[in-house]
Amino acid sequence: MLKKIIINLLILYIIFINNSTLIFAEEESGTAEQTQTSQQDLQSSEEESDPLNLVAQSAIMIDAETGIILYDKECHERLYPASITKIMTTLLALENSKPTDVITHSHNAVFGIGPGSSHIGMREGEQITMEQALNGIMLASANEVCMAVAEFIDSDVDKFVERMNKKAAELGALDTHFNNPHGFHDDNHYTTAYDMSLFMQEAIKNKDFVKLISTLEYTIPETNIVNEKRPLTNKNKMIQPWSPFYYEYCVGSKTGFTDEAGNTLVTFGEKDGIKLITVVMKDQGTATYTDTKTLLEYGFSLYENKKILSPGDFSKPVKVVQKYNDRSYELGEVNAVLEDSVSVNVPNFVDTSKIKLNENIKDELEPTIKKSDVIGSLDILYDSKKIASADLVSDKTIEAIPDETIEKEIRKEIIIQSFLSALKIALGFVGGLAALIFIALIIKKIFRKKRRRRIFGK
Repeated sequence: MLKKIIINLLILYIIFINNSTLIFAEEESGTAEQTQTSQQDLQSSEEESDPLNLVAQSAIMIDAETGIILYDKECHERLYPASITKIMTTLLALENSKPTDVITHSHNAVFGIGPGSSHIGMREGEQITMEQALNGIMLASANEVCMAVAEFIDSDVDKFVERMNKKAAELGALDTHFNNPHGFHDDNHYTTAYDMSLFMQEAIKNKDFVKLISTLEYTIPETNIVNEKRPLTNKNKMIQPWSPFYYEYCVGSKTGFTDEAGNTLVTFGEKDGIKLITVVMKDQGTATYTDTKTLLEYGFSLYENKKILSPGDFSKPVKVVQKYNDRSYELGEVNAVLEDSVSVNVPNFVDTSKIKLNENIKDELEPTIKKSDVIGSLDILYDSKKIASADLVSDKTIEAIPDETIEKEIRKEIIIQSFLSALKIALGFVGGLAALIFIALIIKKIFRKKRRRRIFGK
């Protein structure tokens, strides 16, 4: 009996242990599956939020001519810019100086840039031209030269910084505050990828700026103090043919780095007439270049040639008026029309049905207007941004009247007016005379009646 009880207890124990192990294994398996699913969901979420999988914490890509945003990753997040600040400094220097202007490095310029700042070894009292200074800023990222340029333009660095912030606001930057002209770290010196794209878009309108960012090497000659040349090499590896990060469609960039900002890079690229601006901020090392290349290649792939307008899509009548000696003669009307179809390289997501037209046509035109003469233009807008323009031409010819013909017409008009004036005077005289005669006859008649009454007593 005891033996049966022991055997039964052993059987129950084995069953319990086996079931517990099985249950534990199922829970473990379930947890692993849930973890795997969770990781897949997270990866999927990241890919949806950033299809390009950039390393940069913040990035943007815009069409350089229209400002249309082609890619955005937290582009309005306030971050530290580091030396891409120098884009604004250089833009203002180009707007407010001449290349031949001579700047002098003050004690403050040389020694007021902070420990560990990038520099080219300028000395107190040393002089260089503005052209040399801007190459030192954009190629070698020289902080002391930024200070000297700021002092040259506004006599005071703080005043120049005020100018920087004012310009930023004018360009539509809402999340930028500069505290120095070079980008050395300051907690109150920040911007966004979006704002930096606005600054670069404005800067590349200046051909001298484009020349600066695309210059690979430059040499500052001997100065009033240093008897040695200073050879400079652009820090942007994307334009260095010997670099593994060289990219043929990169026109130029401005690099930046501080421990707090990480790597930053603002780039202008062009391929087949398509111009793009990219900004990456809070990036990591050489990922700055690979991220930028990824952006540019993605951006170029987005474009396609779309037919926007056909010749019959627009027509507007315009008066043709000839002026002579303060007189105006309306000769007729021409129609402002499109002579050819308009096709534009635009991102493939542009909905042509949402395109709007802004016409630039005078209310009146002066002759001679010949058929196909350009008499106005159309601005083609998408999302309130100009993506193209097209000429408007006249659909017919209206010749000017020769001056001799106008003078003859004027003389005829004068003769006719003179005749009408004389006739008016004559008619007035005749009418007045007739009225006098009529009045005289009435008076005479009245006088006769009175005379009869006296004679006949009636």
